[in-house]
Amino acid sequence: MSKDIFRIIPMGGVGEIGSNFTLVETENHRVYLDYGILFPYDDFFDINYLIVDLAEIKEDKEATLFITHGHEDHIGAVAHFIEKFPKTQIIAPEFAANLIRLKLEPKKLPCKIKVYDESDHFTYDQIELHPLHVTHSIPDTYGVILKDTSLDQSVLFISDFKFDLNPSFEKPFDTQKVKDLFTTAQKRICLLDSTNILNENKTASESDLLADFEYIFSKNKRTFITLFSSNIYRVKNIFELAKKHKKKITTIGRSVNRYLQAAQDSDLINLADYPVKDFDAVDNYQDSNLICVVTGSQGEHLGALRRILNGDQKNIHIDEDDLFVFSSKPIPGNEKKIYQLYNRIAELNAEMITNRDLLIHASGHPGQEDLKQLIDVAKPTHYIPIHGETYFLRKHIEFINKYYPHVQTLYLENFQGLDFSTLQEKFIGIGQKEPLLIHGDGHVIEREKISERRKMACNGVVMISINQKEQKVEITHAGLPILADQQNLKLKDHVHYLAFNELKKRDYDYKQEQIRIKVRNFYKALLGYKPQTYVHLL
Repeated sequence: MSKDIFRIIPMGGVGEIGSNFTLVETENHRVYLDYGILFPYDDFFDINYLIVDLAEIKEDKEATLFITHGHEDHIGAVAHFIEKFPKTQIIAPEFAANLIRLKLEPKKLPCKIKVYDESDHFTYDQIELHPLHVTHSIPDTYGVILKDTSLDQSVLFISDFKFDLNPSFEKPFDTQKVKDLFTTAQKRICLLDSTNILNENKTASESDLLADFEYIFSKNKRTFITLFSSNIYRVKNIFELAKKHKKKITTIGRSVNRYLQAAQDSDLINLADYPVKDFDAVDNYQDSNLICVVTGSQGEHLGALRRILNGDQKNIHIDEDDLFVFSSKPIPGNEKKIYQLYNRIAELNAEMITNRDLLIHASGHPGQEDLKQLIDVAKPTHYIPIHGETYFLRKHIEFINKYYPHVQTLYLENFQGLDFSTLQEKFIGIGQKEPLLIHGDGHVIEREKISERRKMACNGVVMISINQKEQKVEITHAGLPILADQQNLKLKDHVHYLAFNELKKRDYDYKQEQIRIKVRNFYKALLGYKPQTYVHLL
């Protein structure tokens, strides 16, 4: 085996938006880039999220978990990783590190995190890993340049970014490091973000939003602004404008408060510089100068915005003088929930502004013009789209083939990677595993149990208890119409006859199964469907 092994294998985040998890392997090291979660596309019977199954991960080499930034699809599963591999070294930028610590506190998981910044670099055998400062919708975001010192090749890996040269509160995208460490190599492989590939234009900068927010803050209205809580620099811009316009600020929702705490711990914001009050300390909740930054921009059931609109938030009563601002864009799959909020605001006759009315939201991902700007700097020889659903990946390849026909494009799926151990790359694959389903307090639930939940939710459930000694039958059910209650006595007599006459001499298992089948058939004739049925012989 060559001592100059260099392999890259995406294990999550390709062909999907979420579950980011990429393996970089050398002779003696495995570096895992991020370990995030994937949210179900639909309300999935109380499934919290999905994660990559770690069962096949080997522990025969030194392992490092390298975090690029603090979004949930990149750090949301870190606790699961630590539980399975407690000795793994974790390296993260400061903001992401503080977010991870906040997530681990309730679980009491011990964890040492090495904090890095753009001045650091790390060596894994012949591979030098250089963090690359990029701009995104969350502070402290990095790509990586993997420089192969044994062969004249470099890899530029950026899963989330936009090419912003005029950002708010942070330095621009670091093009100079790309020129110094990537563009100079003979073989230059780009793995870049596909999320916004359908946008033919350039993604707006956070600084481009200020003019329309100025207009909003000029209104003499109590204002509720909802946005992604992780977008700290937008929140900071809102605080700056509130201070300028002599407004008062409060926040509602655990998520926004958690991100603000991590931002303050990371010296990204100093709340003492702004007119911010805890919600319970607000002296006049009806004040027309009050700005409320609230969670729930995606229509989440437990989000603060839904609670406010339903009249369930203490001290808040909505009237037609209020203004609601959606500084966000619907994530595909959330449209129905968000339109419920829109309709509720309309019912209350309050004013509403969305990103279709004013420029009040900017994506954190590159449009085609962003990609062109970066590609013109990087000058890749090879190109691999990542971080996007399959349709986006294919469109990304079409885009590269159209505008950069001299660049060799490669298509990868999860668990399929490339071996760069020589200058002639080779496709490699590892055993693919279905993602794990996580529910409750971080527990795995098996797929067959989800199937049971689905059947119970759709068809209801019936419980039959038969006391063989006293010859008594008890029937309880849930999720069935009143018609089922009205036929309960008839069913009870039927089960009694089956248990103590027709099937009296049959063995336990046969009797139990036959009663279950006949009860389901009874409901099929009555209701047109068969509920989940459980029979207990006591």
